[in-house]
Amino acid sequence: MKVSHILHLVVLIMVAGASYRADDSRWRQLQALGEELSSRSRYAEAQKTFETALRELEKSSQTDLQRLQSLNSLAMAFQQQGLPNEADAKYIQALELAERYPEHNLTAGVSNNLAMLRSTQGRFAEAEALYLRALVIQKKLYGDRNAAAAITLDNLAMLQLNLGRYAEAEKNLLHALELSRESAGPKHPETLTKMNNLAYLYIHLGRYRDSEQLYKKVLAIREETLGRENPTLALTLNSLGEVFRLQGRPQLAEPLYRRALLIIEKVLGSEHPQAAPVLNNLAILSRTKNRLAEAEDFYLRAIAIKEKAFGPQHSSLAKPLSNLAELYTQMQRYAEAERFHRRALAILDSALGPNHAETALFLFSLAASYHVQKRYDEAEPLFQKAIAMTEKTLGPQHPQVATALAGYAALLRATKRKNEASKLEQRARAIASSRGLETAAGILTVDYGDLRDSALRERGK
Repeated sequence: MKVSHILHLVVLIMVAGASYRADDSRWRQLQALGEELSSRSRYAEAQKTFETALRELEKSSQTDLQRLQSLNSLAMAFQQQGLPNEADAKYIQALELAERYPEHNLTAGVSNNLAMLRSTQGRFAEAEALYLRALVIQKKLYGDRNAAAAITLDNLAMLQLNLGRYAEAEKNLLHALELSRESAGPKHPETLTKMNNLAYLYIHLGRYRDSEQLYKKVLAIREETLGRENPTLALTLNSLGEVFRLQGRPQLAEPLYRRALLIIEKVLGSEHPQAAPVLNNLAILSRTKNRLAEAEDFYLRAIAIKEKAFGPQHSSLAKPLSNLAELYTQMQRYAEAERFHRRALAILDSALGPNHAETALFLFSLAASYHVQKRYDEAEPLFQKAIAMTEKTLGPQHPQVATALAGYAALLRATKRKNEASKLEQRARAIASSRGLETAAGILTVDYGDLRDSALRERGK
């Protein structure tokens, strides 16, 4: 599962009518520069600029709202660099400051951003409470039907999606889409983002035709409003390609991936982070066609891009590293496979902690590699741990539990424990049956978080 996930990060813009003194000019320049650097993915430079802006405020007659804005921006810069502890500390400072304004839109914005961080940390109950708090504030400020609530509802829906609460997620996404259409219009970028995210939900539900139709609508509108070479198109092209791949239509998926990559490389450059998820998905497609050397090249390029952009310990590296390890298992390059599996696990353990739902997926992947190698004694405790972690963090009826149970059952059958295997298979089938059309297709390999149109995207409000 990619909780990564980071959704609508809210850039706090000072409220209209706020008065500025002459000695605020330096702070305003720094704040604007930091936001510009962030918009260009230069997060380390943005961090230093926001830190300077905060120091500048100490020299002048600062206001709480100015400090709140810079603290929020600094926390976002840390979050976008994969530094959750540093981000957490700044968000807490911002939230403590925001408590002086319990019904202010800035308080809602900080609550929303901290909720996203809590979600990535696996602290799902806290995340949900913060989203609900933001919604209450927005309802009091703007009424029942407002654009700000649409953003928070979208983020809440993505949290519910990752928890496997798909019915709630769909309800909130449909509501968010309706509010966005009312407030911004059917072709506004925010409306398209919510259409995109609804399509992303339908991938998880196995409703590929519904997902395909929504992605095609988003793509047509974006081509009409942005032209055929805007980088935003690449996100939708990549997503639509993934739907085709999951439908078993690789001949339609590959040209979309390649067009997405071409746009990114032409407009943003071949080493831009946005290229990495497209390369990851091209690698998956190459594997399905048994073009293993090509798949390896795509994975290595994706890894190199992320290492250069975010450093060698960023949590976003875990998935392509694990995918490469799975490829090496397929190629019977087992020593390399284990090395990359363990590096991915070490990164996640450092970034998310040892008991995170996403870590369970990577444990499962390593266990499956050991199973292929007939290292059953090493694989079995990893399967057991992955199941226990997934049940604890996501609940016993989540699709990932069924996936892990089925994997462990296969090992039990391989070791002649058919009765135990049968019990696990029955439970896995019961989970699948209770979830209807819901699916965890591709969950161990697809960078679903990067299919989301709003990932790591800042917005003004």
